Amino acid sequence: MGAAMVLAMHAGFAFLEVGTVRTKNQVNALIRVITDFGFSTVAYFFIGFSIAYGINSFCACV
Repeated sequence: MGAAMVLAMHAGFAFLEVGTVRTKNQVNALIRVITDFGFSTVAYFFIGFSIAYGINSFCACV
């Protein structure tokens, strides 16, 4: 539940960042936040899940 809440904070950070940049740079800021969200989700699935629960998901390297 905590990991889901932390990942959901990316939406709030996206609005914060978009509000602080110029209009012409808003798309770049949103793409950066969405990319960060994607990498964070994949990293949690392969690394964080096994650390949190002691279970290897699909990755044999962890």
